[in-house]
Amino acid sequence: MNIRIKLLLALLLVTASKTVFAQIPTRVGFLPSINYNHKLNTNWDVNLKYESRHFVYNNNTSESRDFNYNYGLSDFSALVGRKVGLNSKVVAGFLTRIEPDIVVYRTIQQFIFQTKLASFRLAHRIAADQTFSPEENPEFRLRYRVSAEIPLSGLKVDVKEFYIKFNTELLNSLQNDEYDLEFRVVPNIGYVINDQQKIELGLDNRFDSLIDNETRLTSWISINWYL
Repeated sequence: MNIRIKLLLALLLVTASKTVFAQIPTRVGFLPSINYNHKLNTNWDVNLKYESRHFVYNNNTSESRDFNYNYGLSDFSALVGRKVGLNSKVVAGFLTRIEPDIVVYRTIQQFIFQTKLASFRLAHRIAADQTFSPEENPEFRLRYRVSAEIPLSGLKVDVKEFYIKFNTELLNSLQNDEYDLEFRVVPNIGYVINDQQKIELGLDNRFDSLIDNETRLTSWISINWYL
């Protein structure tokens, strides 16, 4: 078996084991999304995204486990990006979050740049966002994400081929003068369907409330379709 596939399977197994046997409060669910990307011209592009959250498991304590489906929310976002260098661009946009009993709005700013290392690509994203809700004070976040994309055959990802994508992200949050921290680990395996489409399947693991000693793990089975 290809060494890259072995590494991916080992990573998925370790991550899944930590999710299942974690002693901290744990939620598990599905996180499907659709991403539509359109290039306006040489420098400008648009990204439209739909994402929804569906919970299927909630472990509030080590003694309490509950398998039950609950709809979480739906996100609709629109981002506009402009190239500012050979491998970098700035992005701005907004997100509308529809929850069962409330609608939340978020403004987004990002700076993205890429580097190439041997046979894989690294993408860095520095982002800020501001969330506004009619029932809570505004929340301000500063985020850094690094993403590695590794082809499973050859030196680049081609049509009809698989690849590995691994993301890690650190999120700083400030709300009501209270600071908090979240850490995300997201291993994915992807497949390029054609020149316009690809699909990714993975585990989106989010460790939040790291500062206030009430750490919680939310683990999503993510399914991402890119158009």
